[in-house]
Amino acid sequence: MSNFQLTEDVKNLVNLYHSQPDKDYNKTDSAKIKVHDVTSTMAFLYEKIRNTVDYQEEHLLRKNAIARILKRRLATEKSEFNVAKSLISELIRAKYLPNDIIPESRISKVEDIIGKYTLLLNETSLKKATNKEGRGRDKEEKIFDWIIGIASCEIEEKLVPRTCENAFLKYATEIVKQRTVLANKKISEEEKEIFSLIAVLRSLTKSDSDLIRYQLFKFQHSEWFIAPSEDLIKRLAGNIHRIIGKIESQISHPLGEAHLRYLKGNVAYFIILQEIIDKNKDNPERVFGHHLYLEDAVKESCSKKYKEAAVKLKRSAVRSILYIFATKMVLALVLELPFDKYILEKVDYFALMVNIIFPPFLMFLVAFNIKVPSKKNTEKIVMGIKEMVYGKLAASPQRIKSVSKRNSFFSRLFKIFYALVFLASFGIVIFVLNELNFSVVSIILFLFFLSVVSFFGIRISQTARELVVIEKKEGIKSFLADLFSLPIIQMGRWLSTKMSKINIFVFVFDFIIEAPFKTFVEIFEDWIGFMKEKKEEIY
Repeated sequence: MSNFQLTEDVKNLVNLYHSQPDKDYNKTDSAKIKVHDVTSTMAFLYEKIRNTVDYQEEHLLRKNAIARILKRRLATEKSEFNVAKSLISELIRAKYLPNDIIPESRISKVEDIIGKYTLLLNETSLKKATNKEGRGRDKEEKIFDWIIGIASCEIEEKLVPRTCENAFLKYATEIVKQRTVLANKKISEEEKEIFSLIAVLRSLTKSDSDLIRYQLFKFQHSEWFIAPSEDLIKRLAGNIHRIIGKIESQISHPLGEAHLRYLKGNVAYFIILQEIIDKNKDNPERVFGHHLYLEDAVKESCSKKYKEAAVKLKRSAVRSILYIFATKMVLALVLELPFDKYILEKVDYFALMVNIIFPPFLMFLVAFNIKVPSKKNTEKIVMGIKEMVYGKLAASPQRIKSVSKRNSFFSRLFKIFYALVFLASFGIVIFVLNELNFSVVSIILFLFFLSVVSFFGIRISQTARELVVIEKKEGIKSFLADLFSLPIIQMGRWLSTKMSKINIFVFVFDFIIEAPFKTFVEIFEDWIGFMKEKKEEIY
């Protein structure tokens, strides 16, 4: 036996995984929800096409689909049971949930969730109608989207329980809270836990705004998820603006960013530890019975994760390339070609081809040149996980601080210098393109896709970079590369945020194609059922 003893937190976590509370969640003798394979194929292909033009992280697709379906169904259906039934059926058809596995009893569970959020929305609208301030339609739509976002997260968790994952989330939050000390500000233990939780959600689970809001809402209003009474619904509706404002301020607080910066360099420890616990939940002694077993398990898991990261990176790159290529083709046909043909009266096919080929080619280069972490990186992960699991080599807490205000003179000076670098970065590219006789529209589109692709490349490379715990040494080359590439990447980040709000392809799919297509699929499903009944009458 090893002299290394597991900490109580890790021991409880391992025991919880070993009990596998979610294993038999859908195991029952009651009737299952089943859809036809033909309609499932149709719905699945639709989702694949839609998700190609609306780039999202894979783990967010189901949750976002639930939000889309909820918004559409709540606008047309009066019965919450019908909304719940249709929602689950759509998820199964699109293969977000397994076919002929989900019991019909799950419909009533989802109905209850939809029911309480519908009451909250109705009560919120009632409060607004009697509010003399009159906050406006835009404010009301934001509240609606905010509440629907929370509802979609709870529905997903009801359909696909994550008891173990939530326990690990709590464990990681506690570790971050213990391992960090604020250097320049005093806050309460609750606030520190909240900022630690936000950092874990962003870094470990790659949660979007809806998931972060959901976890914070659950943390601060746990009674809503147990037995929401009529009084509670009225109280929450009456304070909805304050509740939303508080959570949004917590999400955007500088201390949340400070915790996130700390966790980004340490998230690999949590990723590997979670992988080991989950993989060995049937026989935890095989790993945690001796510290040498744990070392071997960490090395094996690191090797596996490195390979998975490479595969995921390539898959994300392919999705990004398809999205960028499709977007670029449309813009080339709608803007670039007509401008050259009818305004300049001359089509520069060289510029046109460069603008079509360069963005996906750049994404290809970025994605396929990311290196797998080294052996030294694995050795450091082994040491870090032993510290976490056994608590024997725990380092002193790391001091973190929020961004302090600089001297106003230097702040202005840095901003001016950064603006000059910004102009230089884009100016050099514009000069080269102008020398190649690119038109104004061609130059704008080239800069647009250069920025967006650069940002996309950074975002998808995060899969590999999050497994790195060894600090990268920066020399003069990397400094200069960062100096001139950061403005381009920052512009890409800003553009991608704006694009997500005005994505014309998503608008076409969600508001023009989706409703009639899904209606057709449902009618077709009923027709198949009708034909099956007739067939059974004959045979």
